[in-house]
Amino acid sequence: MSETITPDMEIYVPTREGTVPNVSGGQTARSCVQVRCLIQHDITVRLVEGARALRDLMAEQKQRFLAEAELYVRSMLAQYNADPTGKRGGFVIVSYDDLLKVELSVADYRAVDGAVVAAQALVSEVLNDLTEQLEPWVRELLDNAFNRDEKTGRINVDRLQSLRKVDIPHPKWPQTCEAIADSIRIAGSRSYLRFYERQRRDQQFTAISLQFSAL
Repeated sequence: MSETITPDMEIYVPTREGTVPNVSGGQTARSCVQVRCLIQHDITVRLVEGARALRDLMAEQKQRFLAEAELYVRSMLAQYNADPTGKRGGFVIVSYDDLLKVELSVADYRAVDGAVVAAQALVSEVLNDLTEQLEPWVRELLDNAFNRDEKTGRINVDRLQSLRKVDIPHPKWPQTCEAIADSIRIAGSRSYLRFYERQRRDQQFTAISLQFSAL
């Protein structure tokens, strides 16, 4: 590239020296590439490199936030001599002037394990026995319950859970619901931090957005 690219430049003039990576995996002399293509390449590279740096910085900062949240929990447990190994949820804390607030929430996420094959077989059996007797929406629900997401290849847990809310007049339906319940397990948990601020105590808290597109 030429001199450092800065947003206050009037125009960007790319250097013609050196090489640029090409679509074949090799290098092409910059002197052989059209200027418009070099402008596009250089600024694309700069923007993506900046985005990567920001991503890494945010990931590092997130770990610091979570470490400080855990420090708060340990400190409060120590204040009351509470057992630090017990199951803990989230918390809401505020600054002494009541103008800043932090919320930590902990949510379990679920996954479907191998036992789902029994549930799928039972659902197929119920469908075969009652196809003509089921409401169209119930039949569709049963038909689609085990469809896998095209991107992840996973069964949708919420869609599978919705089967257990349906009352189907089949002797094996209670057994089917039990098999569905047994095939869904807690796969882990995620922690979510949210930050809020306000200028005066008589105002509502507003969230501090960490979404890039919202800034």
